[in-house]
Parts: sequence; structure tokens; C-alpha cells
Amino acid sequence: MRRFIAGAVCPKCRAMDRLLIEVVDGGRRRRCVSCGHTDAEEENLVPEPSTRLDTRGRPETPTAPVRVLVPPGPRSNPDKGG
Repeated sequence: MRRFIAGAVCPKCRAMDRLLIEVVDGGRRRRCVSCGHTDAEEENLVPEPSTRLDTRGRPETPTAPVRVLVPPGPRSNPDKGG
């Protein structure tokens, strides 16, 4: 899995927005796509923030069908402006 790090600067070539995180052999490492610099990221240094798309630890929400209700009463005809 690879993900770019927004706003990160490479410590070697100083290029911005060119670092990505790769999961390799159970660990994670940073790699610059400009100069090829790599370094291992220390585990549990800072926990990864959760996002609204993150489903870890969240119970699954049951789904239910949706019923469309039509209000009773006379229907207006859009062609006659009423």
C-alpha cells in the first residue's frame, strides 16, 4: 500500500509533496519519488488520525429499505402552471 503525505518535505532534496509511505515487510517506510531517499518510520511515534472513511473499530450500520411517501390530495399539472 502506498499513500502520499500532503505537505511533507524530503529531508535530503527538500522537495515538497514528493514523499510517500509504503508498507514493506510489516513495517512502514518513507520514500521520496524525486531523489529516491528512504528511511524507516518508527512505529507508534504518532498514531494515524482516523478519517470519516476509516471503518476500523466502528460497528457496521444495518441497512433498511427506503419507502417513498406521496402526500394525499389533488395532483397539480405542471403544464398548466398550477
